[in-house]
Amino acid sequence: MIKNDCSEIVKKEFDFGWKAGHSIYEADRLALEYQKGDILDVGCGTCRLYNFLIQSGWTGRYTGIDAQRYDDYTYPPGVELITNDATTVTFPKIDTVVLYWLLEHVEDPCALLSKSIESCQENVLLCVPKRNEALWERGVVEYHQLDKTHQHCGFSQEEVNNIVRLSGGKIRSYKEMTKINATVGINLWNNRIPRTAAFILSRIFSSKTFYENIWCEVVKE
Repeated sequence: MIKNDCSEIVKKEFDFGWKAGHSIYEADRLALEYQKGDILDVGCGTCRLYNFLIQSGWTGRYTGIDAQRYDDYTYPPGVELITNDATTVTFPKIDTVVLYWLLEHVEDPCALLSKSIESCQENVLLCVPKRNEALWERGVVEYHQLDKTHQHCGFSQEEVNNIVRLSGGKIRSYKEMTKINATVGINLWNNRIPRTAAFILSRIFSSKTFYENIWCEVVKE
């Protein structure tokens, strides 16, 4: 039997286009609104948040931390970039620490958030994917389930509250953001289950509001 090598045919790695993206998220606007001066952006990637802040008139000092530096990307001038593991590197004292879509990537979210709270002079701005188990139970996949680098399957409001409390902080502002169109898979359901069941599911989803993300402002307890 001939054994075929598919290693050069099948894609093993992927991302969601965030490196080259220029999208503006509600969380970015909240960062501009709630920042208290100089910013430490943990898990900064390509410093997309910095670009938005500068274009919006922000004039603070920006430090970004990320585990890797992208050689094929030109970082914006004015950025102080620290290439290191955020869970092990020492954080500088700073006014505001930004933890956007990062806690789901680390094994111990409390340790990283606690470190951020100790480092900040004013506040930590936190954003994580929200887990909507009512969708999961009916076979609707949320985008964050597709990311192979995630170590946690999103967070519930209760879990975020507990993580913040155990990390020595308290939530001063809380928002759930980015509505999900939960009925987008109705056509798929029609091919898999009876129309009556699909109609019932569509009524269930259309009568409830689901959100993709949880955002909060955290301060020292």
